[in-house]
Amino acid sequence: MTKGQQFAKIMRSNLGIGARTRRFRKGVDLHAQIIECVRNATYYPGCYTGERAESFQAAFAAQVSYTKHITGGRADVSVITHTTTLTPWQLCALLGDMVDAGITNVGEGERFFADMARQLTAPAA
Repeated sequence: MTKGQQFAKIMRSNLGIGARTRRFRKGVDLHAQIIECVRNATYYPGCYTGERAESFQAAFAAQVSYTKHITGGRADVSVITHTTTLTPWQLCALLGDMVDAGITNVGEGERFFADMARQLTAPAA
């Protein structure tokens, strides 16, 4: 199991996310909760311990890049639209893919989202 897959599995378990979980649960945006969990693990040592803390901290650069490009509106419109319609399960997988892609800074995240835009707008063969 890769680091990204491990992150997705632990995050889903942490928030009780299933494959059919909707983005909003009782008025709470689970996308924001996922981002907040990663931030808390990095900013507040001891908030999470052991494997969970390591996994969440490994996803910090991916989370920062996601926040800057998707919620900040810097990415292509097709990518922003695609990612905002993801379920929480799929968002965990996306962040896990970013971890596996080796995203360590915002510039690498920008290239990741540019590649995603090319894939989304490529003509179907």
